[in-house]
Parts: sequence; structure tokens; C-alpha cells
Amino acid sequence: MDKSKARLVLRVCLLALFALIVLSIGLAVVSDKLLPTELADWHHRNNAGDFGFSDVLELMFWGAGMLLFFISMIGLFFYQRWAAWMMLAVLLVFSLQVLFSPSVEPGLLTFVGGWSDVVTGLVLGLAFFTDALSEGA
Repeated sequence: MDKSKARLVLRVCLLALFALIVLSIGLAVVSDKLLPTELADWHHRNNAGDFGFSDVLELMFWGAGMLLFFISMIGLFFYQRWAAWMMLAVLLVFSLQVLFSPSVEPGLLTFVGGWSDVVTGLVLGLAFFTDALSEGA
């Protein structure tokens, strides 16, 4: 694939990834309404405690991760190689969170998240294995 086509595909994938992330966040906000009644009740009971210091730390952790991920997306949109490394590092660090806590989410959110993973893989593949980020003409 020549450089101009790789860059076009990279930008289209980045826009699609942004749309999928926004859709995922929107679905996460209303995810309780998309769960079956038993799972929604369990989820409410599990999260019924007071908002504490650990919740603030968790929000700050995820906020920092999303900020760094969006910065890397912007950098990739302007063909910066550092942004590809930043995106890879953010994904590796924040993927570890899945190991430490159970999650309950509706199937639609899982579906959108799966497509988000596919598009993220495409973005990283284009960034590292094509000349989309190469210097010069």
C-alpha cells in the first residue's frame, strides 16, 4: 500500500475509533437499563456503597487513560510516530485493569467494544507496519 492510501486509511480508522469510543461511553452510561433485571439488581447491590477515595482514584485513573489515549489519537491523526508508541503503552497498561475486577455489561456494549478493539488493532497495524508515519514524500 502506498503512503497516501495508508495515511487515508489510518485517518478513517481513527475517526471510526473515535466514534466507537463515544458510542461505548454513551452505552456505558445507560448500561444498567440494557441488562436483564437480575444482573441489574446485582450490579446495583455491588455498587451501592458510598462514593469513597478509591472511587475517586479509579475515576482519575480512567480519566488519565482516556486523556492519554485521545492525545495519542490526535498525534496519529497528524502522523506522529511517538503517538503510536504512546497508544500501545496506554493500551498495555490499561488492559491490565481487566484482570483485577469483574465486569457486567450488556451484549451491545461488548459488541461495540469488540469492534473498537478491531479498529484499534487496525490503527496500530497501519502505524507500525506501513509507511503511513514515515517522513518525507
